[in-house]
Amino acid sequence: MIKLIDDHFEEALLVFLLSAMSLLIGAQVFMRYVMLNSLTWSEELARYCFIWATYIGVSYGVKRKAHICVTALSERLSGNSQRYLHIFAYAVFGLFAFMVMKEGWALAMKIFRFGQKSSSLGIYMGWIYLAPTLSFGLVVLRLLQAVSGEIRAIRQGA
Repeated sequence: MIKLIDDHFEEALLVFLLSAMSLLIGAQVFMRYVMLNSLTWSEELARYCFIWATYIGVSYGVKRKAHICVTALSERLSGNSQRYLHIFAYAVFGLFAFMVMKEGWALAMKIFRFGQKSSSLGIYMGWIYLAPTLSFGLVVLRLLQAVSGEIRAIRQGA
């Protein structure tokens, strides 16, 4: 069960969020042009789904090693040297992700203290501002997994 969650957590969240966003936008179009009456809350909720999907997508990209990277230097290095360079790059990215988490948490808590609510849905905006914090927490987890994989490969001499 844990492996299933580890392998498909971001994918499941992304499918849910993007499906919800598509359904909400479709419902809004239907209501506006067929029923001649629009929903007051659907665009706002679709926007929040998009925000969360964007941040969860960062973690999914890290998990799949799909982010853009410059390989001019690393391709010239030997196997283990490449792995050490990857570990260094993961560490730098991890530091950045940790800083985003820390500052994102501080901002979300500030928004919660202000009591700011969304205009149509009336939900606390702090929940929306938690997206970078939680998704970059997943990024840190995925980076730790990647570093672990690189270390294993170095030890096995692969």
